[in-house]
Amino acid sequence: MSERCRPQNFTNPLLDAGRASFNGVDKVNSVKTETASKLASALPLKTVAEELAFLRKSFRDLVTAYAGQIEADITQLHSTVNTEAESKRKLPSSRSHDLRDMLMLLRSLEIKPAKGKRRDLKKVENLVAELRLIADRWE
Repeated sequence: MSERCRPQNFTNPLLDAGRASFNGVDKVNSVKTETASKLASALPLKTVAEELAFLRKSFRDLVTAYAGQIEADITQLHSTVNTEAESKRKLPSSRSHDLRDMLMLLRSLEIKPAKGKRRDLKKVENLVAELRLIADRWE
């Protein structure tokens, strides 16, 4: 809407924003700041911030639980291998092959922990699952 079509008492803060004068009368930018603050207060900024904080905490809890599960599996595998190493009985040849396979799998793992990629977590998870399958055949 152009200024000449507006009635004299008509004001629109959004259309008038940034204008120093209207019909020769200087306007104070208070209307602009009041409108901006009303718009900002009408937005759910605090609610979004709270939800983001909750998401962050939930993500940390999730990562901690996931890491705990994988570490528990690795600890169990470590214990199983140590038990076999400390046993006085002679190991079957199939166990020797399994240990070599486990060693090859462990040495073939290529990850970049500093980058923190999800695919590296998946590689570790898959490796632990494969090692678990091999160790489960021993029982």
